[in-house]
Amino acid sequence: MKFCGLCDQPIQDGEENTTHDKPSASGAGTAVYRHVALCKRVPTQTAQASPRH
Repeated sequence: MKFCGLCDQPIQDGEENTTHDKPSASGAGTAVYRHVALCKRVPTQTAQASPRH
């Protein structure tokens, strides 16, 4: 089963998707799959939450 690299939802058999290769200097690399139709990106925290005082 493939999962979308943007929305983390499964890509069903027969559903349109694209493949993006991600090379790696130290290994074989990986393939990232994405839905062709626009999907919503999963929110991620990019900075540490400030401590409460």
